[in-house]
Amino acid sequence: MFFTIIFLSIYITMVWLAPFPYWRTYFILWKHVLFNWKKEINIKAKSRQLKFLLKYLLLCPLWTLLWCLDELLFPGYRRQQIRPIFIIGQPRSGTTFLHRTLAEDNKIFFAIRHIEWRYPYITIQKILNLPWLSNKLKTINYWPDTEAGEKAAKMHPDTFFDWEEDGIFFEECFLHHFFIFLRFPYPELLSDLDSFPELPNKIQKHILKTHKKVIQKVMYLRKKDVFYLSKEVTSHNKIESLVNLYSEAKFIMVFRSYSDYMSSLLELVRYSTLSKTDIDPIIIPGWKAAFVERMRRHSLYLAELHSRQLDGKICIYLSFEHVTKNIFSSTERIYDFLKKQPDFLYLQYIKQVQRHQKNRKRGYEYQKEDFENLDGL
Repeated sequence: MFFTIIFLSIYITMVWLAPFPYWRTYFILWKHVLFNWKKEINIKAKSRQLKFLLKYLLLCPLWTLLWCLDELLFPGYRRQQIRPIFIIGQPRSGTTFLHRTLAEDNKIFFAIRHIEWRYPYITIQKILNLPWLSNKLKTINYWPDTEAGEKAAKMHPDTFFDWEEDGIFFEECFLHHFFIFLRFPYPELLSDLDSFPELPNKIQKHILKTHKKVIQKVMYLRKKDVFYLSKEVTSHNKIESLVNLYSEAKFIMVFRSYSDYMSSLLELVRYSTLSKTDIDPIIIPGWKAAFVERMRRHSLYLAELHSRQLDGKICIYLSFEHVTKNIFSSTERIYDFLKKQPDFLYLQYIKQVQRHQKNRKRGYEYQKEDFENLDGL
């Protein structure tokens, strides 16, 4: 009995000291799993959700330990100075292609891999970067080996070693991001997952400070003083806080017509959710309406942010067509904007990517829907 009490005391303390998640969201997820019953979300799907939440709680003390080990063993990471370049704009607008293409120039940029966002600990990353292990990670697909997973992978290829967007961190660690909606497709839940500006100031500062530490950790591992290349196209309501946090921040905004990107995004979100829950969310009453309304507000906010805060001094604007059809010219404009010059090898790489794009076949189809025109950019 004594040792049980000691163990539980240590466990609770470690959970209490954990750098993440945002616990209010964690308990809201439990509330929906236990009490929000819909016939379309079956027992199997709820079992997956319960497993996800229980696993998170079980491993929480381990994440606390690893986080504290980094503070103890590698305090130098906190001295890294971040100069961020944020790729923003509408999803399904070529931003992943642009992000991963620019990230290949490691003399100018550094980006963060999926596995680094998921396990943001220097101790763990030193192990995962061992050649035999990192080579294996390059072959592990994030998406499950199912029909839905196969289509999601075609629409958004993602191995654990791919460069990925910051949203992976907010999803996997803080449980507070639009991406969590893909695991827990309750229409009533969406507003609670996407409410960063409404969070208490103390929580907002903690989330962004922790995010900054993760970037510093990866920069410490890379040992290079270059631009940090970020991508966040599904949750822009942190941008104003990021502008205040990083005085030297620059932005690359990629835009596409609302109707075009929404048709593609709806298909990707459907199949992403289906691959994670075995449920096509389109059959859930209110799901599509909640999703479309969220993206409508998101687009209007982005247009308003563009006109109010992102002027030509800190932001460059590119179209979907320009990025996907002329990546060489797009990167040329970006380098001019940053007053940087790519080396010969990277220029050759970009030319090769340009040739590949001309011959690229999409490999998937989706239904084009008519959405209200909200183009404000």
